[in-house]
Amino acid sequence: MFAIDCHDHVYNKRIASKAVESVGEFYSVQMNCTGTSDELINISKKSPVKKFVINSVALNSRTVKRLNNFMSEEQQNHNEFTALGTLHPDMENPEEEIGRIISLGLHGIKLHPDSQNFDMDCPAAMKLYECIEGRLPLLIHCGDFRFDRSHPRRLVKVLDAFPDLTVIAAHFGGWSIFEEAVPYMKNCNCYMDISSSFPFIGKEKVYDYIKLYGSERLLFGSDFPMWNPVSEYNTFMELKLSQEEQKNILYKNSADIFHIDISEF
Repeated sequence: MFAIDCHDHVYNKRIASKAVESVGEFYSVQMNCTGTSDELINISKKSPVKKFVINSVALNSRTVKRLNNFMSEEQQNHNEFTALGTLHPDMENPEEEIGRIISLGLHGIKLHPDSQNFDMDCPAAMKLYECIEGRLPLLIHCGDFRFDRSHPRRLVKVLDAFPDLTVIAAHFGGWSIFEEAVPYMKNCNCYMDISSSFPFIGKEKVYDYIKLYGSERLLFGSDFPMWNPVSEYNTFMELKLSQEEQKNILYKNSADIFHIDISEF
């Protein structure tokens, strides 16, 4: 079955190896990928994973525009890609950059409170959500046992404040604190992706969470270059899910949220 990978990081070739090394150190994961767009396309070329939602996170406000330009170029150069922009709470004029993101044809925003060093529900971040509510979907990292910045209880506050904000909470809404996230994520008004879950909690637990949250709320993602999209897809297909559940998670939800044309598939 055709698939959209909704969570992929790609880096400029000039800095890719350094970026991958830095991410690997941050998460204590040994990665065997370079993190370039060419690699992502090549390793997936003969697989059912045909479309990719790519992103890159600005670690400070100075790099926001440069990264958004890069994302736009990658999207223009690769038909397989649907690209997201990035923002940073320290920006002086986020509204201006959001307008530019839309004019560049980018399809959403990616934020990572832990690596960008802000509390998900801090006033500056809340200003960003206010600016993008009803305009662009938000893919946001959630959960880390080492930090409190991206805890799912903070996300609940965001969702309550901005009911028209379309949010995809990464990693079942609670990377490394999957079970702790359940009371917050079970009934809240957001989507979740399943990226970076199989290697940490295994197939049986992923299956349990899919059944708990419902396929209509979930999106397939690999978190490349941390994990291989084809291997993640193959593991997903080993789950005993119905075709309707597979369709929702593998491509329907992502296509609807990010307006991805899947007519050729």
